[in-house]
Amino acid sequence: MIKDFDTVGLTAMHLECIVGIHPHERLTPQPLKIELELHFDRRPNAFGKTLSDSVDYSVVAGEVAFVFEVGKFQLLETAAEAICQLLLAPAPPDRPSRRPDAVTIRIQKPIALKGLAEPWIAITRHASEVDYEKEINHFGEVDILHENDDCGIYLLRIPPGAKILAHFHAEMDEGELVISDGLTLQNIPAKSGVAHIWPKQFVHEYHNPTDIERSILCVNAPKFIPADERLVEGDDLQRLVLENPAPHAKRFYGLETD
Repeated sequence: MIKDFDTVGLTAMHLECIVGIHPHERLTPQPLKIELELHFDRRPNAFGKTLSDSVDYSVVAGEVAFVFEVGKFQLLETAAEAICQLLLAPAPPDRPSRRPDAVTIRIQKPIALKGLAEPWIAITRHASEVDYEKEINHFGEVDILHENDDCGIYLLRIPPGAKILAHFHAEMDEGELVISDGLTLQNIPAKSGVAHIWPKQFVHEYHNPTDIERSILCVNAPKFIPADERLVEGDDLQRLVLENPAPHAKRFYGLETD
């Protein structure tokens, strides 16, 4: 029962993104209203004195906004499932936090029916209901947080000294949100809370020069296509000049600390 939990919430969250199944909805962003509740087992003094022992509202809101922007969901039901699985996943090691035992999300499309009514969906999911798969690849590990017909959500885990080799995509849209400071992108320091939403064919590479694992939250739309992970190799790699990623950057959290 939710009444047996302590709850941390985010209310009055307003986003504009591509969402919907009709042709005009695939072209023009529309507003969404979102309410989030993170439920925790009731334990006196369970919340600590730092964000690693509690909830960082800025990070939660930023990750949700990022997934909605890149995921371009067709159905609210699919979006709700994806967000719940994102928020219930174990915290990445480079940004520890207390993870909820259950998540409730309500999503409302205020203009979908042009004033006749405002459709919405609300679901609750428990951590005990979800499982996460893991894959090993050329740079480290990937936690598969969610996959559906619209998109895939992945946590890329880059070990100390490792690289995500220079590559591009021709079929998938991709956005990558840096979880903590320490990585370099195109040999430039990559800031936490900043995402890059890549155009197709844009070559990009990351390096982790630090002594701890670093993470990137990645959204591919559609879900990850292995054959579309196109590494730059051979003579092409020798001629490669990495482009400036700044035009494709957008901050999703951390503004309040800058």
